[in-house]
Amino acid sequence: MLGNPTGPKLQGLPNVSPPKNIFIDGKGFLLSNSNKKIKHIRNWAIKIFFISFILAAAFSVVAEFFTQSLSLFAAFLILILIVALGVISDLVGVAFATCEHKPFIAMAAKKVRNAKVCLELLKNADVVSNFCNDVIGDICGIVSGAAGAAIATKIIVSGASISESIVAILLSSIIAATTVAGKAIGKGYAMRNNKGIVSLIGTIITFFKKKESIKPE
Repeated sequence: MLGNPTGPKLQGLPNVSPPKNIFIDGKGFLLSNSNKKIKHIRNWAIKIFFISFILAAAFSVVAEFFTQSLSLFAAFLILILIVALGVISDLVGVAFATCEHKPFIAMAAKKVRNAKVCLELLKNADVVSNFCNDVIGDICGIVSGAAGAAIATKIIVSGASISESIVAILLSSIIAATTVAGKAIGKGYAMRNNKGIVSLIGTIITFFKKKESIKPE
């Protein structure tokens, strides 16, 4: 007597249950424990709020002091440095956001000195990118505007025949255009040379870590 035929059975497959902290959504995608991720994001948001507040205040005070106390040429130089810092920080943030881990994994296997630091940074690329683009970059944009206003006041007080509104408009326009153009050029450069930029940052951090490790007690 023939029994009910059954299909072929798969052999050798272990009975694996999904991890406790993994969930599957309606579309079939695996989701990690969201509570831990939400907590991490909340903690980072609180930290970055206070970091941004302190840095913005410090940058504003320094920029205001230098632009008010220095000559007009020196004040313009400080302004250029602030804009350049914003462009460079944006460039670094884009480089970390677009760089892959694979080259640095291979470098770490060959015991390249800065590879370990680069991998640690790339594992937290979202934090590095957020800090460079949204914290340093945006603060530099705000501070450059304040520095521009201080320079405009200096020009007007110096007795220039140009009206106050024209000076303010010209300076704010130049600052904005320079920042936008610089970031546009920097983004393209960062995407083409992201590995080199990440490696350079890793080398700088490795150098200072090495200096700290050999610091005499």
